[in-house]
Amino acid sequence: MTYKVLVAGLKEQDAGKTTLALALLAYFREQGFNACGFKPRAGNSVWYDYDVVHNALSQGRLYGKDATRLKAASEFGSASGSVKEEFINPIHRLWAEPSRVNPISQIPYFIVDRITLWFEEGVQNLVIENEALPAEYKCNDAIFRFLRAKASSVYHARDLNTLNKLTGDYYDLAVELAYKKMIKQYDYVIIESYSDIALPWKGLNDLDAIIGIRPGLISVFDPKKYLTAVQLTASTYSQEELATSKIIELLKPIKEVKVTPFRAEEIMQGLKEKIHLLL
Repeated sequence: MTYKVLVAGLKEQDAGKTTLALALLAYFREQGFNACGFKPRAGNSVWYDYDVVHNALSQGRLYGKDATRLKAASEFGSASGSVKEEFINPIHRLWAEPSRVNPISQIPYFIVDRITLWFEEGVQNLVIENEALPAEYKCNDAIFRFLRAKASSVYHARDLNTLNKLTGDYYDLAVELAYKKMIKQYDYVIIESYSDIALPWKGLNDLDAIIGIRPGLISVFDPKKYLTAVQLTASTYSQEELATSKIIELLKPIKEVKVTPFRAEEIMQGLKEKIHLLL
């Protein structure tokens, strides 16, 4: 039976989620377990980490730095050989700069989404291009030619209704397909949420541990109480994505571990030494 850990950010940016997920993967790997990272939704700006973006697009793919780091940490213990970034991260969004929402159309300022569907009969990569993005935020169209060429389908979102329809049809499906496949293959799955979102997708309800992180503090929450708090909060607020700040108002952590700053070369070892206090 797979042990499933959710790592959630207790602040919107730079909470330390990926670093903690990598430390958890290393810890379980050293204990002799087969572990894999899972970041269902991720995104990055075309202006940052462009080396990774360019390298991926030149292969007709799209993924970010976090997926490459989680892939490297997961491959070491993989029972099935090479792990694809698209398996660890089934949905990736390439943002324009600034990464905001258009106040008129209500469509986010993204350039393109890549959605990977891990069907048993074969993998499908879908591409959604944001046709509503203002011209001044668009990139050289040529850099996406390989991504389009290798895609199973390419969709064009020209309005919010079209984008919402595509989101409803494919996004949660992509996450569920990858997740169900992953928990059949691994002893431990480390699920990393995005931003400060309490749950990375609506169907996630079978967690064994929930860890929240922000600079200086790691908090452990009871999974049943945390998921109940998500349900109660969802019934109060209309937005689909709930911030962790609203959830932790309703419950106290069962453990808290303080963390001091580490030098870059000390981070992994320093966090691994804290993990036995968390689980």
